[in-house]
Amino acid sequence: MAKSYPHKAGNGRRRFLTSALLALLTLATAPALAAEPPITPFQLQYRLKAQGIPFAVTANRTLKALGDGQWQMEVVASNVLGEIRETSRFVWNGCTPVSRFYGYRRKGLGQLKEAEVSIPAGGATATAKRSGKADRQYPVPAAAVTDKISLTLALQCRLARGERDLTLHVADERELESQHYLVEGEETLSIDGKPITTVKVRRDRSGNSPRQTWLWFAPEYGYTLVQLVQENEDGRHVMTLQGALP
Repeated sequence: MAKSYPHKAGNGRRRFLTSALLALLTLATAPALAAEPPITPFQLQYRLKAQGIPFAVTANRTLKALGDGQWQMEVVASNVLGEIRETSRFVWNGCTPVSRFYGYRRKGLGQLKEAEVSIPAGGATATAKRSGKADRQYPVPAAAVTDKISLTLALQCRLARGERDLTLHVADERELESQHYLVEGEETLSIDGKPITTVKVRRDRSGNSPRQTWLWFAPEYGYTLVQLVQENEDGRHVMTLQGALP
């Protein structure tokens, strides 16, 4: 008669359950790079109007796939006086565009100003460079940090998922900053003469900062950014979408 070993069978079941539990924990804690991007590629044009400048400037805002899970976000504003170009390369982790590289370049009137931030894949340290300054490094949360232009994509994605209290870790050429945004309510804007219902978001700055930032996203159009207003000590600067919404 064949002998039975119930204790060995029990050990096998325990090993199977342990392995399954570890697999589930790994899936839960590992960075979940999106197979399908939460925001599809786009090419949009905006009108920039700055305090003290008598004419508007056109800015192109573009998102495209680079392959191997890499994406590129770029904002380019130019006129006869010069050009400003901001570039971000990142991978999606849920709703967060996790920055790998951020670059800023302003050229005009015989001057050139450049800055960049690099964060290697899986790395927890950002390397920052800017014109006339020594390179510096600082720690970052490897799977949760974005940059100054891709943060609008993070806000767009999170608003579409119903979030209303939004905090982002943003790396720039100076430091890592925790930025907090709040939904102030709905507002109707006129975009190229067409009324568009938007969600108005304000950056919650600590203290009595003279700087204020508002952003307007259109829910009917996938929460596309349709307007951004920045108020500084030097005045009010407005970026407004022009042309057809996606």
